[in-house]
Amino acid sequence: MAGRRMSYDERHGQLLDTAAAVVRTEGADALTLARVAEQAGVTKPIVYGHFETRAGLVKALYQRVDEQQSEAVRVAFDAKARTPEEAAALLAEAYVGCVLHIGQEYGAITAALSTSPDMEEVLHAGRERYVDLYLEALHRFVPGELDRTVMLGVIGSAESLSREAIAGRLPGPQAIDAVGRIILAVVRDS
Repeated sequence: MAGRRMSYDERHGQLLDTAAAVVRTEGADALTLARVAEQAGVTKPIVYGHFETRAGLVKALYQRVDEQQSEAVRVAFDAKARTPEEAAALLAEAYVGCVLHIGQEYGAITAALSTSPDMEEVLHAGRERYVDLYLEALHRFVPGELDRTVMLGVIGSAESLSREAIAGRLPGPQAIDAVGRIILAVVRDS
């Protein structure tokens, strides 16, 4: 008896899961559409039908990570923090916690996106989304406007500290605390 055929979305998710596993176990350099097809037990045309190129696959992986992080930030935002301290702690936990949950492939995926200007633009767009999310979440705690450029620096700090935690050079709770303190300093300075 043959199993049920996967829908396009189910197959897409399966292929992204497989690609993430390849990155996690073998590194980003091993990530090819052929390798994903082999590991997923499907033909190459199926994978090419979903991603067309390796760059398309890497972009799709990053977009999935980006969506997970954005959702974590929204959940933190929806918690309706009552104080700037609570807001900073929630946002830091959401960002760093999500990166830690994703694991080693986060750094490999973002590094792979840094290989060309076109792919770097995907990273830039993701950072800009986080800036918007953070500005929205924190605006009620400041009398004026938060500086967009400074908030971009906060996101860069969160990304850097998260990478240190993933690499084991910094304990996760210490990274979360540092990001929270950075966010709080920006809010208090505004």
